[in-house]
Amino acid sequence: MAVPEDQNPPLVNESPSGMAAPEWFTKALKTPFETGHVTHKGIDLAWKAWGKKQKNCIILIHGGTAHKGWWDAMGPFLAQNERRVVAIDLAGMGHSGWREGYDLSQHGEDALIAAEAGGAFAGEERPVLVGHSFGGFVTMMAAIEHGKRLSRAIILDSPFRPLSEQRSESPPRRGGRVYATIDEALARFRLLPEQACENTWLVDYIARGSLHPVEGGYTWHFDPQLWQKLSWTRQAPEDLAKALRAPLAFIRGAQSDLVPDPLWTYMQGVFKDSPFIDVPEARHHLILDQPLAVIAALNALIEGWKTPRKD
Repeated sequence: MAVPEDQNPPLVNESPSGMAAPEWFTKALKTPFETGHVTHKGIDLAWKAWGKKQKNCIILIHGGTAHKGWWDAMGPFLAQNERRVVAIDLAGMGHSGWREGYDLSQHGEDALIAAEAGGAFAGEERPVLVGHSFGGFVTMMAAIEHGKRLSRAIILDSPFRPLSEQRSESPPRRGGRVYATIDEALARFRLLPEQACENTWLVDYIARGSLHPVEGGYTWHFDPQLWQKLSWTRQAPEDLAKALRAPLAFIRGAQSDLVPDPLWTYMQGVFKDSPFIDVPEARHHLILDQPLAVIAALNALIEGWKTPRKD
């Protein structure tokens, strides 16, 4: 199914906790942007873009059960350095359609198709691919299977565990419930994995963008069978590192529960050619905890990282 795209969801001036949204965020939301859809293998894929079609582009991939609006605090700023920035909705999430089944290879292909429709490949240089959490696994697969189309890839707080420690079962079913009012639905919103976030104005914003009206009330955009429909093959990170076809970097929240210090050290030992960056005072959802710091880290990597490509 396809979900019609709304205008930017409303943002309360104050979150329920009383913290007002900062001026820079309000300004970011007023930045002009474009939205669109492209049909690929039977479903609509949604995209959103900031900036003119320049020689440089960044493609942004959200996490599991999330949507492209998670990047609304960052996209306008990343586009300031004469860049085109395209955020996409993965199949089964946001305003993109739902498939009978999902896998990382298809997600990676979908992401590049949607990004291309948004102008990501119109410039002189190949784009940079950035993925958070589940989007980081999609980014890894795209860097392996479509790496020659990318200049580099950056993964934000995705845990690449040893084969013996990887999940063997699907996560629990999420979503599908209809709430009578938007306030009732917002009261049920949780970050996954759960964590506190001081920027409640930003959590409020992405939560509102996660909902759409249906008969009887409101429900979440994502496919409630998303995880049950997902098929994947467990792979050793060492094998992934050997298969890469684009330079890769990693950024994590320094207080991340999903990528703790021992796993971070292990990943550094596997992906020996990759830069590794910690964002202070951030947990797994670092793009909500410290969006401006993540913008600075991405800008520094993209402008200063001269690792040769693996063509």
